[in-house]
Amino acid sequence: MERKQIENLYKINGLTDYKLRNTEDLLKVHGIDFKAVEGYNRLDDLSRAVYEKFIVNIFNVFGLESRATLIPKGIYFVEDTDYLIKENPEDDYFIVTGGIVKIIDRNGMKSVLRSWTDEDYKDIEPIESDSKTYLRFEYEHDNRKEWLHVTKEDSWY
Repeated sequence: MERKQIENLYKINGLTDYKLRNTEDLLKVHGIDFKAVEGYNRLDDLSRAVYEKFIVNIFNVFGLESRATLIPKGIYFVEDTDYLIKENPEDDYFIVTGGIVKIIDRNGMKSVLRSWTDEDYKDIEPIESDSKTYLRFEYEHDNRKEWLHVTKEDSWY
């Protein structure tokens, strides 16, 4: 889609500043139903509320042409655990040798989304680190698969 066409979609919907206001605008302008994204039905109410505001914010940080190539693929509340070792017991630091990301659904049930192990350290017993939780937003952008840690509706990395 060309920039002029995208601009016209915004203007037709009363968005003359080219900023989405809410998820209804996202649906009208880009044809994206944020509730139809994989994983949405597994989120609890708090995560859904954060995601609803986040998805509007993430679209608004991209330029108009770039927004047209942004395709949400998944939204999950996850527990992310790194497996750590010390190569030398005298070291003050750990090396990440693997990890596991588990989806936590609205009922507290967990399922593995992704796990990995560094083959160079597969024979060394890891120490499990503290786990962190966040919303994991998976998307395609310019034909590349990407994902973000979403910590708040206006904070991600």
